[in-house]
Amino acid sequence: MDQAWPESTRDNLRFLCSEVDSQYGWLQAFVSAPTAAMARKQLERQGYAENLSQRIEQACPEARNHKRSHARARFQQSLVEVASGLARLSELARSCLEQLIRVDDVQLVDDVVLVKSLRRVRRGILRSEMSLENGSLSLALKLARSREKLKRDSEGRIRALTGQLKKKRAPAEDLTHLLFVAREISQMGEVLGQLGEAVISATLGQSLNFERYASLTHLVNELGDGSQTAGEMRVDTLAETRSGSRISGIASEKPIERAVEKVSDKGKSANDKQKGSKNKASESKGSKSKDRKTDASKSKGSKSRDRKPTGDLPLTSPEYLAIFKDGLGRKVEEERQGVERWHDIYPGIAPRILSHHQQGDSAALLIEHLPGMTLEHLLINESSRLNRTAQQALVETLHSVWTTTRRDKPVTARHMRQLLKRLSDVYQIHPEFRHCGSSLCGCEMPSLEALIEQVAGLERSLEAPFAVYIHGDFNVDNILFDPAKQSIRFIDLHRSAYQDYVQDVSVHMVSHYRLQLTDAALRARILALALSFGQQMRRFAHEQGDTTFEWRLALGLARSFTTSTRFILDAGLAGRMFNRARFILEHVLGADPERPADYRIPLEELFVD
Repeated sequence: MDQAWPESTRDNLRFLCSEVDSQYGWLQAFVSAPTAAMARKQLERQGYAENLSQRIEQACPEARNHKRSHARARFQQSLVEVASGLARLSELARSCLEQLIRVDDVQLVDDVVLVKSLRRVRRGILRSEMSLENGSLSLALKLARSREKLKRDSEGRIRALTGQLKKKRAPAEDLTHLLFVAREISQMGEVLGQLGEAVISATLGQSLNFERYASLTHLVNELGDGSQTAGEMRVDTLAETRSGSRISGIASEKPIERAVEKVSDKGKSANDKQKGSKNKASESKGSKSKDRKTDASKSKGSKSRDRKPTGDLPLTSPEYLAIFKDGLGRKVEEERQGVERWHDIYPGIAPRILSHHQQGDSAALLIEHLPGMTLEHLLINESSRLNRTAQQALVETLHSVWTTTRRDKPVTARHMRQLLKRLSDVYQIHPEFRHCGSSLCGCEMPSLEALIEQVAGLERSLEAPFAVYIHGDFNVDNILFDPAKQSIRFIDLHRSAYQDYVQDVSVHMVSHYRLQLTDAALRARILALALSFGQQMRRFAHEQGDTTFEWRLALGLARSFTTSTRFILDAGLAGRMFNRARFILEHVLGADPERPADYRIPLEELFVD
């Protein structure tokens, strides 16, 4: 960590810790023997801790720049968080003193309990400096646990004071001041907990709160032979989802046994089950996928709707032992169930769950890390030849999955209902799309809602003749291609279900279009690939005797073009997508619903700028 300390920050942190500790020492002395001189001594120091904190922040430019050295940036960000936390502790000490000065009956001050709490805070201040200096996770954990200890101290004191207040055994004004003091003690614990988490984050190289660290430690212990600790791991932030989940790559600083060999029999036999399938299509080149990546593996140039890139990391690096995904328990459980269902329904297409851990309302997964790259990374960074190879593998894989999982039962995706549910989110980002009807050259132009309502009436009769098991969120950043094996794997599978395959087709095509690129030639190449994919899906539909495919694809594209604009701030691109959606709806309404087999959506006009 020595190289990560900017000039003068080590000394300023030491001065800051010393200053804040002195303030708590004076406060502790005042509680034991209150004097006006002691109170004045502390109040006169107002502002010094804040000045030291600002010096540290100004010396840490990398704290606001995650694009150079991620580890250095994370350390400096943690350093700034520790400095800000210490300055906050200084404010809390002063606030406590100001409340205590106003208490007339000093006998009401429980000096034994209060001094005990202040000693906890002073130990925490010392640990914050030592743990950051030495990179000590054990000290950081003790620091983080101070939160609960001080919270218990505070709650106990609040109960006692509230009881006295109800029974009117002491002046209400004095008790009110002491209640504020008890609340400040709880706030001190919260700050110390945040300091501990900042040091944990600095040591492991990414943002981790105490619950995340507990989950990571539990899962890491299951990853190897028990000798590996979280402190011996490198944790690289890969992505953060809109639902609040975070995705990280776990790498070891020393060799350990891969946990992939220790997964359940269900996971182990995935490839064997696939090989034994009677359907020869499942043995195609595209469905032999066995060793690929997980949903953390997003290309570094990703502009996906559900993830925010967090740094210039080698997301396709083969060095990761596993992928750590954590977030709300319900969301993580949906992901786990989605992956397990794929193992049951079509083995070998999804990554394996190595371990699962529940921690309060949060949960975490360790997921198999698989080599390869997302199709988004491929589209933006790789050659046309490799992209064509990947698309062919994808088409063959889809044919295999859909043929294997087919259920001859009509189903409808209800694209218009999906669109209406998300329309308010679209208008929130693009209020200019809200249109209540106007006229052009004397011709009435219906609002989008009016178009959707008319098309919804037609959609009720447009069932898919069969259902297949679909991905459910088939964007280009949720599909992995392994160039070495020329095989496909799926990730981010919490929305998978038996449904109309057109849902995946339309989402996949629009995920090409919505990529925000300034290179006109590259964009043209990507749109050509989207068009090629749509044409191959047409051939599949024809082979299956699916006579309403074109109608349903049109509605799916209209839905995806519209709803995807809520993730696009570029007014030009969002406008083109919105206009395409309107065009499609109007085109569908102009067709003959009595002859659905004759309808053909003009893909060539849609997937070109």
